[in-house]
Amino acid sequence: MISCSFSKLVTLLLITGAVCCCCCCCFGQGGGDGGATVRCIQSERRALLAIISNVSSDGLSGEGFSSWTGDDCCRWTGVACDNATGHITVLDLYFSYLVGQIPESLGNDLAHLVSLNLSNNNITGSIPESLGKLVRLQEVRLSDNLISGEIPETIGNLPNLRVLHLEGNSITGQIPRTMGDLCNLTELDLSHNKIHGELTDLLDGLSNCAQGTLLSSLNVQSNNLSGRIPTSLGKFSQIQNLDLSSNSFRGDINETHFSNLTNLSRLNLSSNSLNVMLSSDWIPPFNDLFIIDMSHCHLAAFPDWIRNQTSLRFLYLSSVGLSGNLPVWLSDLELAAVFLDSNNLTGPLPQLGSIISWINLSNNSFVGPSVNRTSALLFLLLSHNKLDGSVPSSICNLTALEVLDLSDNNLSGEFPNCSDSFPNNLLYLHLNNNELSGRFPSFLRNCGMLTTLDMGQNRFSGEIPTWVGSSFELLKILRLSSNSLTGAIPVIADLADLRVLDLSSNSLSGEVPPSLRNLTSVLERASTGSSFGYDGYLESILITRKGVTVEYTFSVLSYVASIDLSNNDLSGEIPTELTDLRGLNFLNLSRNHITGRIPEEIGSLTQLESLDLSWNSLVGEIPPGISELHFLSHLNLSYNNLSGRIPTGTQLSTLNDSSIYVGNGGLCGMPLPQCREVVSEAPSDAGDEENDDKIEQIFHIISIIVGFVVGFWAYIGTIFMKQNLRVGLFRWIDRICDWIYVTTRIQAMHTNM
Repeated sequence: MISCSFSKLVTLLLITGAVCCCCCCCFGQGGGDGGATVRCIQSERRALLAIISNVSSDGLSGEGFSSWTGDDCCRWTGVACDNATGHITVLDLYFSYLVGQIPESLGNDLAHLVSLNLSNNNITGSIPESLGKLVRLQEVRLSDNLISGEIPETIGNLPNLRVLHLEGNSITGQIPRTMGDLCNLTELDLSHNKIHGELTDLLDGLSNCAQGTLLSSLNVQSNNLSGRIPTSLGKFSQIQNLDLSSNSFRGDINETHFSNLTNLSRLNLSSNSLNVMLSSDWIPPFNDLFIIDMSHCHLAAFPDWIRNQTSLRFLYLSSVGLSGNLPVWLSDLELAAVFLDSNNLTGPLPQLGSIISWINLSNNSFVGPSVNRTSALLFLLLSHNKLDGSVPSSICNLTALEVLDLSDNNLSGEFPNCSDSFPNNLLYLHLNNNELSGRFPSFLRNCGMLTTLDMGQNRFSGEIPTWVGSSFELLKILRLSSNSLTGAIPVIADLADLRVLDLSSNSLSGEVPPSLRNLTSVLERASTGSSFGYDGYLESILITRKGVTVEYTFSVLSYVASIDLSNNDLSGEIPTELTDLRGLNFLNLSRNHITGRIPEEIGSLTQLESLDLSWNSLVGEIPPGISELHFLSHLNLSYNNLSGRIPTGTQLSTLNDSSIYVGNGGLCGMPLPQCREVVSEAPSDAGDEENDDKIEQIFHIISIIVGFVVGFWAYIGTIFMKQNLRVGLFRWIDRICDWIYVTTRIQAMHTNM
């Protein structure tokens, strides 16, 4: 029995093997080892080669063609052939680093092509009109390229076309009227282009197809389309995904537009000028919506029909004009994301479902400090409301939290200690503009992934912990301004990515730390933008520059570098290490007690746009290098002890404002009064000689007096000391007196006669 069964098994295996070999010979697989007996049509092979740019001047080139060698094109990468006929049916060069243009020859000799995929390349030029000759085409994917020009009218000649993806290009013009004839179309994606005009011809055309439209997905997001949404949209009973967002559509949307959309699961009408006019008792034909986004449209009231959408997970109604309290039933929905920001909603914060991960209720008028306690929460945005009281300790249990924004409320008291559990995955933390007090939250030491820490405009006190300078390797923004912080600025050790440092308006003391030189991301100008957003969250921050506080959003923050230590009690000199930060845009050290000179190397800060050193005790001359700051548009050196001539230069000549230098009595030159002219050397020498002559005369007179006194008293002293000299002197005097007397009497007698 065993040998008999074994022989039957062997026979069965041999028969099976023969059948398999026969099948492989008859039906070879294109592009694989099984296609050995079926080779591609040589005319189609030549047509493929004509696509390559070294054959055709307007063709393509790239890594995708590296395997295009040999006679059997069915084995080439991205090429598939019909197993029976050998005709090329698929050309798939997705993400093949292709550059150049699609040649017109593509549509001439590949008549059996069913699927064309050239997406995610760098293809330029326009869509060739010859594409309309490939009447067997069922799929065309040219998305995410650099294609421009208009969609050719010949696209309407493809009766079998089911999928058309042209998103992510720079296509212009209007949607061809002929596209309304593509009755087998199931997917149409024209998003992220520059297409203008209306949707009327397209939707009216497809809705009039004999078998009805088969379209299940329509995406025209981010174009320049305008006009009204035609009511023929309500006939698209197969549509599941409808995205008309970010255009310029206007007018009303009412029940007629949704009348037969029984399969709708994704609806996006956001960022248009549409009035959603649906009655409060309207019962939609669909009940399986997964996403609703009507942000930046206008709604008369909170849509009550949403409560019946049992599969709803994402609800976006930002800036739609809602007011009043939220409906109670909203907490019954198992929502993953709720964006109701920028409305005028009031009442207490809602408690949402257990799977909620993203909450944005900012820019409303909600009250109370309560927050959702679900551990799945990732984003909690509650800024610009009327929340008061203390921050609830339950926030420590949100261990998955990545973004927390409680800014611009009336919260007070100390931030919870979070000693046992804490959100150690935090990336962005905004507590600014509240009344929070107490010490620097110690749990932040465990939040090593922080990118933004903004605690400005509060009442935090005490010293900045030393670990702040070494615990946040990914930190890009540190803003602690307008608090009551004291002590020295910590040594900056491991904050290489930090680009915005604002410690202004505190009571910090000590010197400006030379360790600021360790901000290596500011050593050179930012050549590429850093990421200031995460998973739908877009960062923004307030920066004071040029004397004005401005909100910088995520797209600009990547290129901004700012240090603001103003209005503190800092002393010492400006460290020369600071001048190594060549990528710095704004520097403010005003209203401190800084002494010494302005560093001579100040001209190294070549990207500096704003420099404020006012209200300090700086001395000496203004370095000439300051005139080399070609981007400088705001300068304030007022109220110091600077002296000398103000440097001149192309950029400084544009800052012709005397208030820049006011309070420095020793400064002169434009725009202040001119400096006094220096006296020439010749007059100076003459003056010196005149002074020398006067000195010599004084010494001469003094010498005469001294000589007379010394000689007189030397002679008199000698007479008194020697008797014979004294007697002889007196006798000589007597004879002189007698002579004078006799002479006088004789002259008198002659006169009388």
